Amino acid sequence: MQKSDMSLTSDHFQVQLHSKNASIQTLRNPADRYGSNYVLNAVQAPDFDIKDSRFLGDLIFHVKRDDEDAGKTMTSGLSGDVRSVLSSDDRIIISYQGAANDPGGFQGFSVTEMYSLCGPKRDTLDWTIEVTNESSEILHFEDFGLPMPMNSRWGNDQTHNYENGVHRHSFVAKYGSYIYWQRPNGEGSMLVMTTHRNTSLEFKHRYREGENVFGENLPNWEGLVEYYVHSSNIAVARKDMAGQYLPATTLTLPPGRSQKYGFSFKWAADYAGLRNAIYMSGGLDVVSMPGMVIPRNTTATLALRCVDCVSSVAGEDGKAVNVTTTGSSNGYDIYNLKFSTLGTNYITVSLGDSRWTVLQYYCTEPITTLIKKRAGFLAQYQQAKTSRGYNGAFLQWDMTTQKLITWDDYPGGGWKEWMAGGSDDLGLAPAAFLSEKCVTFPVQFEVSSIDYYIEHFLFGYLLGAKGPDGERTFQVYRWFDGQDSVPEDTGIWRAYNYTHIANTFFNMYRIGKAYPRLHTRYKPLEYLRFAYEVLNAMYCKIPVPNPIGNAANELGLMGESTVPEIMNALDSEGLSSQKQILQDCLQRKLEYYKNVKYPFASEQSIDTTGFESVYAFSKYKGMRDLMDKSQKASLASRGLQPLWYFYGSDNRMMGESYWNLGYEAQLGAWQQQDYLINYSTQQHPNFADSLRSSYGAYLAGWSNINSGQIDSSPANIGAAAWLWQSEGGTAVWPWMRLIGRWWAWSGEVDLGLWGALRAASVLVVQDPIVELYAYGGTVAIDEGKYRIKPTDGLQRRLTLFNLNNLTVEIANAQFSEVIVGETGNVLEIDLQAPSGVTCTPTITLMHASDGNYEGFYSGSTEKQRLSVNKGSTVVFVFSEMSSEHGKAIIQRA
Repeated sequence: MQKSDMSLTSDHFQVQLHSKNASIQTLRNPADRYGSNYVLNAVQAPDFDIKDSRFLGDLIFHVKRDDEDAGKTMTSGLSGDVRSVLSSDDRIIISYQGAANDPGGFQGFSVTEMYSLCGPKRDTLDWTIEVTNESSEILHFEDFGLPMPMNSRWGNDQTHNYENGVHRHSFVAKYGSYIYWQRPNGEGSMLVMTTHRNTSLEFKHRYREGENVFGENLPNWEGLVEYYVHSSNIAVARKDMAGQYLPATTLTLPPGRSQKYGFSFKWAADYAGLRNAIYMSGGLDVVSMPGMVIPRNTTATLALRCVDCVSSVAGEDGKAVNVTTTGSSNGYDIYNLKFSTLGTNYITVSLGDSRWTVLQYYCTEPITTLIKKRAGFLAQYQQAKTSRGYNGAFLQWDMTTQKLITWDDYPGGGWKEWMAGGSDDLGLAPAAFLSEKCVTFPVQFEVSSIDYYIEHFLFGYLLGAKGPDGERTFQVYRWFDGQDSVPEDTGIWRAYNYTHIANTFFNMYRIGKAYPRLHTRYKPLEYLRFAYEVLNAMYCKIPVPNPIGNAANELGLMGESTVPEIMNALDSEGLSSQKQILQDCLQRKLEYYKNVKYPFASEQSIDTTGFESVYAFSKYKGMRDLMDKSQKASLASRGLQPLWYFYGSDNRMMGESYWNLGYEAQLGAWQQQDYLINYSTQQHPNFADSLRSSYGAYLAGWSNINSGQIDSSPANIGAAAWLWQSEGGTAVWPWMRLIGRWWAWSGEVDLGLWGALRAASVLVVQDPIVELYAYGGTVAIDEGKYRIKPTDGLQRRLTLFNLNNLTVEIANAQFSEVIVGETGNVLEIDLQAPSGVTCTPTITLMHASDGNYEGFYSGSTEKQRLSVNKGSTVVFVFSEMSSEHGKAIIQRA
């Protein structure tokens, strides 16, 4: 039965095509309570509604006749005069027959597109494209591209962004490629596009700012992304704008021959549904644990599920990847991968006789090595020593010139005050990371470096504001702007600066308390008071209006998750009035969060920076709705594709094209893990994939540290790259040079590393695929007990999700092994003191079964006895360790 309109409808899909060019203008799930349209259409983007349009369903070919030296691009948008449409209840057929009058239209070949609703429930939207050579010559289809303009035009209305927009997560890997789109609030179904068995994707590119009407236009639009089945022309033509990592192909059709391609769209209710959609389409369902960035001292567990048999799993030639199979588990084939070559490692999975998929891993040094290497580099090479006002500041390092980026030796380009001002995330996060590192791995030289920074750059410049009484106000100047003593711009409104400074002071308090024999410029309590004063100035002394509004009290600030911890420290030190002031500030901000539907706004149109603060503050007050909202949104922004730069990395307004492995990858890992430990269980449907995403994010950011895999120069070992630009090509910021696809300046990387130190942990689970497993360590059952050894880098935190989230946190020491009774009734903890210092360990026990517990050193008769009631947290304070190693025992009495 024919019908006049161009739409398809079922209980699962509402699809509407453009009356002018037959592109898809509406793609909805009728059951979706938000009614989100997942595609960008001509109403939302009238500037895109041109003759040569690029909506979903438009087609791009680059075709060369056999006797031509060069072909030309032909598009469906310029072929309207040869287009016809046939519509019925269950399918729409769009045909292009004959030669288009426009030279950019289809000539010499015909195309038939068909959209149909398939399956007993009509729950699959199938899209096929058949190309036929209608000429008398051989035609070479060098390109076959598909524009994918989905609903990702962001605005300032956060409710609209989170309920109507979509994040894109794509996996371009030959056969089994897929793309899924997810609403930023994490609610409702994901739209999953998979390839038919004979169809693959091999290339993608994005139109950048100023290229054409479809180009990037931030803060609203990432730029149109096109995906290619064949790409031998476009991969060369766009080499300065997009990188290629898969071989380019061409379709060659003799006269009269045809080739058919296909894609399917389905809705997935959760991550298990996403995996099932990939599997049922003939694609490869991939689970990689602990992530896609793998330290050398860690074995990756790779679980594969495919309708076809997996005929081989192979690493790249010359990279010495050790691949072993361990059998099958719960429907998956299991492989162990051991990497030895630092940097990117491709793994090719062959499916049956003629199909293959390419996974991308990244190998790093052990995390402890990276932590120490990065910290040493910061203290040794990234601190300015000068007679200028930025003396003591931590500045960016440029790996291409192998030197600091300073005001007096600035290479040009960008915003000089931001790039060389020693402030904002670029200049203030290094000290936050370095001090956080010294809480676990104290080194006198590094601690003294932080004190030098505090004395000269903070107190000598950035915190130089004085009140009418001549006393320091602890308001923070924006940055060094070329003028010594006092900056020309004395604005103190940038709230984003304050948290990093407060965290540095707070860490110095923790260092002083934990290691009293280390030399510090101030006493521990003084550092704590400084941290309080900075936060008080941030919440109470920033005048409004200002360029970013009342950010201190309305925007989630990176690093703000420590405020409850600082309040607890103030309380424990008897500074109850100061604690109360901060608590009032927190409550005021939380009230604002409560009254905004999506309190995740920032300076960008859509961002991931607010999740940490919103979660931490709502946790402090036990506001589960806000915590859940933060967790869902954080997870939705992150990919699970088996590509190391997408796995766990977050999407912002730039999409997934180039702002990869920024600081929020690891900063968000803390928020996600804390939620899973305290508010989730292994039984939750999304738990397994949430934990995979979280730990993958934690691991991913360590790849930014250079061990020689980014640049082999000895002068750059320990330096770090700001971001990974996954789209390749030339640098998005033309003055920012690339090394490979890494941004060569260190940028904001240390903020992510600070977050990583807060997230580092060993997490034991009963995984639904591989069963007993330890993220960040190894676990084995020995005589009925769990024997756990850490490789997470910090060796301070352990959670056993398989024992009702039993959690152990160690302060002032580390563990080298933990033996846990099968019910969690006893823990034997092998402790080690930090090198070169004495320590008095404390062990915090959370989520333990109710009862009385004893804590003592092995062989000691002195025991502490504490009670756990209704899951309460208890803290065992041990005496000073008499040697570098000791064994602590906590057992139920």
